[in-house]
Amino acid sequence: MGKEPHSQLAMLAQECQDCGLCLGACDLLAEAAGTPGELAQGGVGAYEAYSCFLCDRCAAACPLGLKPSAIFAARRIVAVEKGEIDPDEYSYLFPDREESIMRLYRRYYNIDYSDIAAGKGTETCFFPGCTLMTYSPVLTREVYRRLRAGCGCRGILTDCCGKPLSQMGLRQRAEQAARSLMNKMAHIGVKRVIVACPGCYYHLRHLLEQEGIEVLTVYEVLDFQRQMPENAPLCTVHDSCPDRFEGIFAAQVREALRKDGYELVEMPFSGRDAPCCGSGGQVSHFRPELAEKLVEKRLSEAEKSGAEILIAYCLSCVLNFAGKPSGIKARHALNLLLGHEEDYSDVKARALQIFTEPEPTE
Repeated sequence: MGKEPHSQLAMLAQECQDCGLCLGACDLLAEAAGTPGELAQGGVGAYEAYSCFLCDRCAAACPLGLKPSAIFAARRIVAVEKGEIDPDEYSYLFPDREESIMRLYRRYYNIDYSDIAAGKGTETCFFPGCTLMTYSPVLTREVYRRLRAGCGCRGILTDCCGKPLSQMGLRQRAEQAARSLMNKMAHIGVKRVIVACPGCYYHLRHLLEQEGIEVLTVYEVLDFQRQMPENAPLCTVHDSCPDRFEGIFAAQVREALRKDGYELVEMPFSGRDAPCCGSGGQVSHFRPELAEKLVEKRLSEAEKSGAEILIAYCLSCVLNFAGKPSGIKARHALNLLLGHEEDYSDVKARALQIFTEPEPTE
């Protein structure tokens, strides 16, 4: 997570050389009325703040290591504090609210993990992340089964890491969520957390390593080798924004896929230069047309690569790609590595069903 947005904003105002390299990496900055240095000094409106995906592709392009996205992240905090945005209008997004869409989805479809929940004395836990445990419960349980059998994992944590609250600009609620999660882990006695989601991984690592809790990825602890047949489909990997600078997931996922027998082809922009899938910063709930543009562009790049399958290791990315008709399949890396085929194209329709049809009977 690094420095707070306001301190990053001050650095940007003082040190930006107006070279313009970040403008080529971000349509929002390219269309802005000024360079990042000028925007940091003059400010932006709330509308612009919630039009930023907070993906940090701009920071990856900056030769000075500055972070133009801090302009928009800091402005979101101000928008909340000044009442320019009513968080209650977006309560369906927030994991600390009972009416959040993911909680409603799990209740509607009877998705429950109480039988494998981490209890007192559970030193090693699996942390799947909200999206995976909500929209792919079978895959979530299969990962946990493997972790239990081979890695000494004895429970699952179904909490949210708190990142959505932080990105929205809800600083106090994000801090409260972090304290609550750390207190829960301390009470249980957690010493090691195995994480599936890159967003959760980097967010939790910042919080938990200072508490002496080890944070690992599922890809570094599981043995995925399945000896695929010679005609394994050609795949391309979309890299997740939180993994942009360290590339931990990017390297581990590619290594696991190659060991499993998959042939990989790269798109023109990957790793540090990968574009956002469209789900970053909750922009799809404020400026859906911007999110759709990113989805369509990335799908086009994936199709041109010649790959049959577009792989992502963040399920939010997968859902964005799978929800749009295209000539390429979108799958989670764990689907391929664990041999669990799953079609995510109907997830959004299933979510809408919650509000249009009565609850299913068992």
